[in-house]
Amino acid sequence: MVRPWVKLCLCQYQELKRLTEKRAKPLSEIIREAASEFVKKKDFPISTHVSYLAKGTKGKYKSVSAYFPTSDWNLLEEISKNTKKCKTELIRQAVEEYLGN
Repeated sequence: MVRPWVKLCLCQYQELKRLTEKRAKPLSEIIREAASEFVKKKDFPISTHVSYLAKGTKGKYKSVSAYFPTSDWNLLEEISKNTKKCKTELIRQAVEEYLGN
């Protein structure tokens, strides 16, 4: 297992907190489920720009720690290299897709 810190948008964090209460599951487990579903997808559009957090947006994100299986984390690294997006951005994208379902 890998346990990195990731920055989620505050709105994502708040929605995930509601899900933790509703489903009685830890936050880390829900993030892990989202990432696991995400890395199993086959199509990842290639980014044309390097991803980063824009200056002055620090207050719009919440740092959380989550455990990931090493295999999923390795897939995230591979997707990150192929798409030129950082792993944290990919996790935010995974959470967004998960919350949309």
